[in-house]
Amino acid sequence: MNASELRIAYEADDDGTGKIIATVKSGEFSARGAAWFNPDDVIRTFVAALRSFPLTATTPALIEGGFWSKENPASLEQCHLRIAVKPYDSRGTLLVHVDLSSEVWTTPDADLQNLATIRFTTEYAAVDRFAQELEGLFDGKRDVAVLTGAKS
Repeated sequence: MNASELRIAYEADDDGTGKIIATVKSGEFSARGAAWFNPDDVIRTFVAALRSFPLTATTPALIEGGFWSKENPASLEQCHLRIAVKPYDSRGTLLVHVDLSSEVWTTPDADLQNLATIRFTTEYAAVDRFAQELEGLFDGKRDVAVLTGAKS
């Protein structure tokens, strides 16, 4: 792994959805998490947003998944994977913000839930490569998509 990077793998299911597995590292910190997604939705929303220029703080490229609320289907009860890419400074540097958590199936287990937030900076060229690699990942042409961090 580079000093900072996000690696995405995808395990397809028979129903057209699949599990996105994210492994992220920045400096000495690292974490791994996963959530289920429809790959067509990811390409239509997240990958398309990654390709927009310029990215804005008010509408970052964002993907999030986990346990969705039964009462409010547009709301997550538990977020297991969130990736946001947004502007960091006026020179065009971008911030990659990744939140990962373990699943909690019963209320008493909530105290045992693991959570991690890892951030690193990157550049538009790396985000563009990542968007291309994500499309190849969901098409079955790649095993992993990697977003590399900016060199310090």
